[in-house]
Amino acid sequence: MILCEEPLSRHSSIRTGGPGQVVALVESTEELLSVLESVREGTLPSPVRFIGNASNILFPDGGLPGTIVSLKKMDLFDIRPDGLIEAQAGAFLPRLAFHAARKGMGGLGFLSGIPGTVGGGVVMNAGTTTGEMADVLREVCLVSPNGSMFRIDREELLFSYRTSEFQREELSGKPSKWHDCVIVSAVLETFPSDPAHLLGEWERLRRLRSETQPLEKPNLGSVFRNPPGEFAGRLIEEAGWKGAVRGAIEISRRHANFFVNLGGGLSRDFRSLVEDVRLAILQKNGFRLETEVEIVPEETPAAV
Repeated sequence: MILCEEPLSRHSSIRTGGPGQVVALVESTEELLSVLESVREGTLPSPVRFIGNASNILFPDGGLPGTIVSLKKMDLFDIRPDGLIEAQAGAFLPRLAFHAARKGMGGLGFLSGIPGTVGGGVVMNAGTTTGEMADVLREVCLVSPNGSMFRIDREELLFSYRTSEFQREELSGKPSKWHDCVIVSAVLETFPSDPAHLLGEWERLRRLRSETQPLEKPNLGSVFRNPPGEFAGRLIEEAGWKGAVRGAIEISRRHANFFVNLGGGLSRDFRSLVEDVRLAILQKNGFRLETEVEIVPEETPAAV
């Protein structure tokens, strides 16, 4: 499905963002390759940006030019008898963890607390205190801008805390080895375990998440990475910023490392809070907090 001047707020878990020039909702690798071919031919505009559930991306209020390719409808996965799971990039992580638990396949319980997709989870090495994608990933299948497909092993992704080789350019300014490639699927490893135990753990983590995070309001998950030996939420709360509001964006009163949309919020208010909190923590504690959320800069002035 191709949508023109589509509000990106409809595709964001925090419900902010202006119009995307073109949004392509693809449901298969074949449809993805067709969209990329149309971009190369000039039928669809460039540049190309790929998104999944957009649960950790802040879109700009002024919108984005080019073609935004959403992979969230590529959500199938195959649970194999050998303990491996091959999942498309758009597979929702908590759903994947639930079905693995039902089959007695352990190791994926931590995914129940991450409201993202397989592709995005690999890119940012998503995780919780009980595990991360680097622990369970075996390999990924990529598509390059020219439409070629290839597989790479986990070792080539250079995982570290909440990041991977895919984010090298964003974090260091150096080009990523896989620049402009997109993940279309991933193979995850599991181990045999008791289904009843796994389902109980899945439910426990789901309940814990609902009790400690503001899931009832639109948000982007944890805003900042935890600095070494600290928790960003605790630092923000101790600095007095918990509950602060800018426009209709609030630093959650339930968890200070979550910013929530109270209704009609704007990305610029989110960015403003990020910068003020970052400065406050730097002055008070000496830590420069780095964002876990991907903040896409404004390219076009937003209408007011």
